[in-house]
Order: sequence, then structure tokens, then C-alpha cells
Amino acid sequence: MNEAQTILEDSISRLFADSVDRELLARMEHEPWDAGLWEACVELGLPQVMVSESRDGMGGSWVEGFIVARACGRYAVPLPVVEQMLAGHLADHAGLAVPEGVAGLLPEIIPGSAIAGSTVSMTQRRVPWGRRADWFLGLGADGELLIIGKDGSRCEAETNLAREPRDQVVLQASPILARGASGLPAEAVRWLGALLRSAQIAGAAAACLEMSVKYTSDREQFGRKLSQFQAIQHHLAEIAGQMAAVDTMALEACVALDQRGLAATGRDARFELAAAKCRASEAVEPLTRLSHQVHGAIGFTYEYDLQFLTRRLWSWRAEFGAHGEWGEYLGSIAQREGGDGIWAYMTA
Repeated sequence: MNEAQTILEDSISRLFADSVDRELLARMEHEPWDAGLWEACVELGLPQVMVSESRDGMGGSWVEGFIVARACGRYAVPLPVVEQMLAGHLADHAGLAVPEGVAGLLPEIIPGSAIAGSTVSMTQRRVPWGRRADWFLGLGADGELLIIGKDGSRCEAETNLAREPRDQVVLQASPILARGASGLPAEAVRWLGALLRSAQIAGAAAACLEMSVKYTSDREQFGRKLSQFQAIQHHLAEIAGQMAAVDTMALEACVALDQRGLAATGRDARFELAAAKCRASEAVEPLTRLSHQVHGAIGFTYEYDLQFLTRRLWSWRAEFGAHGEWGEYLGSIAQREGGDGIWAYMTA
């Protein structure tokens, strides 16, 4: 990382280390919003990291986006920082000003049949923090980006396994506030959302490893620290290996995205994005299983913080596509390129 990226990472870590604790995480499972922490994130500029400086953003790349998303996963931040960051980036990419307030990121393509003149009528499920949204953002089938007002909308509260809001949003003749050509594929929200979930999984995996190392270094059994038992050492090594693989692939996908972007045709960054989410989702099972095994019974209790991480890992592994979907995409590339061409494609 360069100096600016190191400063960004240090600033985010200080904010979340001081603000996100067990009390906050437990409280927000029942009252899923903390205005003070959200304002602190906004003041630090986290939602604007990948918005151009001409629109009062930081003008950061996807590597800076990775730093933010990884920290959000590392500290299990219970706010839509990642989703807001992506919404701001997409609006800026389409040449549109980012509205004030919280964005409701629509994960699925907005069909043409849902658009009637200057309004949108449709239902979307699994909208992160849809109940808190002041406006909605999504992509149409032709890649057009739509910023949609809240008027005429209603929200049915739903949650994921981590009790984070994943609401059903019903838009009924809701007004289109702005629209513009994004220059991206219609499914870009799914692709980019998958990448950010991969970065969050990498961060949560790092936290699981840290907690596991600390617990096994402090806890004694039969007169020896748990970390001195060979079986425990194998478990810790496996957790570290899984974390390193996810971390590396998510970061490399962000680098590829900065270099090649997303395009309708040609060799863009989709291979790296699919590989990152496939690997991240696949790693969740061994990461959570081994982390709980080294902790024993205490790791499963609500009073211990590990479950705040592992429940998020299990939720994020399926959001924006599970490993089966992304593995199928990677398999289709291998089948298309053939044995003689796949290596050249991967390294192009």
C-alpha cells in the first residue's frame, strides 16, 4: 500500500476499534441504526471514497474500496457503508450527483416493464437497509442507471442470519430523480456487490483468526496452552491459509477492476471478480467450522463475540451469488477456452 492508503486504513481502524463493540452489535440487532456512528463514517468520507473529487469525493480506486470493505468486515460494522460506497461510485460513474441521505442499493436488474415514463413500479427483495433508504439506485436492462425517489415506496422488514436488514422494497410509481448511461453491464450491481462481499469476508476471516490465536494462546488444558497442541496448530494454520487466499484474491480482483473495468465484451475483470467471490464463499465453511472448533463450547454462545463474525460470514457467502453460481461461470469460461486456451485467458 502507498502512504495515502495506509493513512486511510489506519483512520478506519481507529474509528471502528473505538466505536464498534459488543454492546453496539447486540443493540443494533434489535435497533438496526446508530446515527452517531453513521455520521462519523460520513464525516470520515467512507461513502465517498470512490466518488470523484469534482463531486466532493476522495477519488479513490477499487483498492481504496477494498480497504474500506475489508475493515467493515473485520469489525462487523452494522451499517450500510459498503453499499453506500458502491451506490456513490455507480452514480458518479454515470455522471450523476450523489443525492444526500442513505442509498438503497437495488441488487437485481430493473426490467424495462417496471419503468413507465418518469416512474418505477416494481418489487425487489434482499435490499440492504432498505428501511433506512432516502433514495434508491439500480441499473436497467440496457445499463442505464436510475436514481429513484422514496415517494410511493413501502418496505417490508426482513433480515439475514446476522440480523442485518435485507428488506423487501415495493416501489409504486416512485419518481425517477435522475438517470444516465452507466457504460456498465446491466448486472454490474451483482458483480461489484459480490466483490465487496468478498472483501468483507476477508476482513471477517482475519478477525476470526485473531480471536482464535488469542483464545488458544490464553487458554490452558492439561497444563499446556491450547496453542501448543498439534491439532490446534493445524486448525490455526488452516484458518490462516483460508484467510490469506480470500484476502489475496479479493485484492487482486480490485486491482484487475481498476485496470480493465467491466465491459459488455472482451477480457475485462469478470474472471477475477467471479474467482474472488467463488473462493470467498467456499472458504466460509472451513473458516467458521475451525474457528468454532478451536474455541470449543464458548464460541457458540451469544455472550462471546465470535458469533457476530461467523453469522455474518454465513450470510455474506450467499449474498450477490454463492460459490456455486460463480463456479459455474468460471467453468463456462474453462469450457469455452479449452485446455489449450484457459491459461492464456487467465494471464491475459
